[in-house]
Amino acid sequence: MSSIVDPIVPAPGQSHVLTVEKFAHGGAGFATLGGVPVFITGAIPGQKVSVVLTKKKDTYFEARVEKVIMRSKDEIVAKCQHFGTCGGCVWQNLNYNKQIQYKEDIVRETLEHLTPVDPAVRKQLPGRVLKIIPSPQVFHYRNKLELTFGYANMRTEQKPPTVPGAKPQRIFFDENPSIGFHMAGEWATILPVTECHLYDEQLPTLLADVRRFMADTKLTVYNPKTHKGMLRNLILRRGIHTEEQMICFVVQARKKELEPLFQKFLRFAGRPHLKSLLIVEHFGLNDKPEEPKIHSLIGEQWITERIFDLSFQISPFSFFQTNTLATEKLYSAIGAAADLSLKDTVLDAYCGMGTIGQYLARYCEKVVGIESHPSAIDDALRSAGRNRIGNISFYKGKAEQVLHQQLKAGGKYKFNVIVVDPPRVGLHPAALESIITHRPEKIVYVSCNAATFARDLGELLKNGYELRTVQPVDMFPHTAHIELVALLHRK
Repeated sequence: MSSIVDPIVPAPGQSHVLTVEKFAHGGAGFATLGGVPVFITGAIPGQKVSVVLTKKKDTYFEARVEKVIMRSKDEIVAKCQHFGTCGGCVWQNLNYNKQIQYKEDIVRETLEHLTPVDPAVRKQLPGRVLKIIPSPQVFHYRNKLELTFGYANMRTEQKPPTVPGAKPQRIFFDENPSIGFHMAGEWATILPVTECHLYDEQLPTLLADVRRFMADTKLTVYNPKTHKGMLRNLILRRGIHTEEQMICFVVQARKKELEPLFQKFLRFAGRPHLKSLLIVEHFGLNDKPEEPKIHSLIGEQWITERIFDLSFQISPFSFFQTNTLATEKLYSAIGAAADLSLKDTVLDAYCGMGTIGQYLARYCEKVVGIESHPSAIDDALRSAGRNRIGNISFYKGKAEQVLHQQLKAGGKYKFNVIVVDPPRVGLHPAALESIITHRPEKIVYVSCNAATFARDLGELLKNGYELRTVQPVDMFPHTAHIELVALLHRK
């Protein structure tokens, strides 16, 4: 009598050996287990890996790598010692030419599989995707870096209640303060780092000086559990074209408390190309202050940077693309897609500090920018004046609200070209409805999330538009992030 062994039903906690077939949207490795998709964090195509299933979803599993059994032929040695633990450069162990090839493939597959239109229409969409534009710099391309003062781990103890029936009190011990990055899902602790190859090559020297500063001054480090401590963040900005640099300490302290300490911070004043040394007061629970109080120890509250022939003043919290040289490639792609004439009136929605609109202003009659963040509008107005651009204006408010006012019938302007550059969540439904109702001749959609672009694209295709081109641009080498510029024409 033969015995029948039941097959193992996949479940979280199990280990399996899988071969990674490709990348999925978001940068996870894709494999299958018994015909069921498995998305593997930290895996690259061509690897044979032992994985642990971490989550079961309706139609797929999530997993993490236990061990790489066989390496991919496209795999290289990562440059950074923190690779694999930091989580910032998930593809640094992959040949760069392969990185951009996979990004281009991801855009095509996302449009084909996620655009909510008839399957026959979806199949045509990948053919609209152009060859990806690579980043001019593969390393040291970032013009901004934000590090966090904190603790690699937090020792805690339970203090017995002093009142009968009360709950024990948890005590957090501030031990071994350092500076580094938050890892994914670890908001309370940091990974101490000594280098980052996406930022300036002098960063290791600066970080060593910061650690000596911490040891010498013994200034307290902010604890997100107790909300006590002074040093919170270190913001670094640099002008790729101007070589100007900014060092900005974000602290939880008032001016009265800070003034006796200013001399201690001035030890950073002699660094090459330093144009701005700042201290920012911040008492809120969020990482970024809503209304920052900035104290300038050296220079002004900004540095300058150029995009083409345009000059911009960049403050610590300015909305500015982090890869300057690739931004010029991106804006050239936007200009080529818009293909403006001097008779065109252009709407620039989600405009940030107005960089796209200011670049396009030379090619058209009028540009109107919309942005919700007050400080970004202030930056936009200041830079437009600095660049002597007289045919651009800005409206402050949420895009969905301002678009409704600006695009309604009988409004002040009739926009024949609308440029949108929304956040990762894509267009607000009300904003999308206003754009469709206005019926511009052309829509240039700049997206940092191919999935939400595909969702919005479906609505535009159903409402009288056709997709002409999609131009991917690599703004963030060694990461899974993809920028794209899509051109839609009204039928």
